[in-house]
Amino acid sequence: MFSFRRLYLLGLPLLTFVFAPGYVFGQSEPNEISQVLGEEILAPSVAVHQVKSYILSRVAPPPSATNAQQWTEQAKRLRQHLLQDVVFHGWPDEWVNAPPKFEDLGVIETGQGYRLRKLRYEIVPVFQSVAILYEPEKLQGKVPAILNVNGHVGPPGKAVEYEQKRCINFAKHGILALNLEWFFFGELRQEGNQHWYGAHLDLVGANGLGIFLLEMRRGLDYLYNHPSVDRSRLGVTSLSGGGWQTIFLSSLDERVKAAVPVAGYSPVSTKVEARK
Repeated sequence: MFSFRRLYLLGLPLLTFVFAPGYVFGQSEPNEISQVLGEEILAPSVAVHQVKSYILSRVAPPPSATNAQQWTEQAKRLRQHLLQDVVFHGWPDEWVNAPPKFEDLGVIETGQGYRLRKLRYEIVPVFQSVAILYEPEKLQGKVPAILNVNGHVGPPGKAVEYEQKRCINFAKHGILALNLEWFFFGELRQEGNQHWYGAHLDLVGANGLGIFLLEMRRGLDYLYNHPSVDRSRLGVTSLSGGGWQTIFLSSLDERVKAAVPVAGYSPVSTKVEARK
């Protein structure tokens, strides 16, 4: 028969096996866990190299058009793809295609060959920005117009000196110059307007690039619909982050006839390879 002693002999090792792990593992100290987790498994340089290699392997080659007709066709296809599937992915059509809503807040007469028109406009519902339109003092007929977007100019925003000088120079030469405020600068200098918060839009299914393009495009809409603007002579310019915006907008909006980006650009491969 199966004796109690045999059961005891079998049961003790079994109980020891069941309870011992809890006893042994329960004695681990926090510093021991930290030590294990702190051990380097993969060198940071190796991880960075692997991420770079992965990203670079997914960079699309440039268009391969060999003549003007092919380029025109490819440009149209790429532009449509980028706008619909990338930049405005997840954005409501009624926001993307909304007509410009600008409010005239008055004019400052300088008596020096130009005037300043203060404007406020809607980027998307409940989110507004501001702009200054530099007008020639004697505005006659249809004239060229230039959209001036801001770079990373610091707290002054659109009031930074070189932006004012450029726009004044345009106005004195008979050109309408619209200078937009940019997120986190000037009158939009609020913590929630920091550029990296655009990533929060990605978390809810809308590409963060969309808000940047909409902000610029509203300004272009204003100039395009201005009664004194010659639509065949519509340009965009700025430097640094404004150079990036100039490229961004002029690449995706065919209404731009002249673009003068100053810095603010580099190929994706260079940006990836330059990361430490």
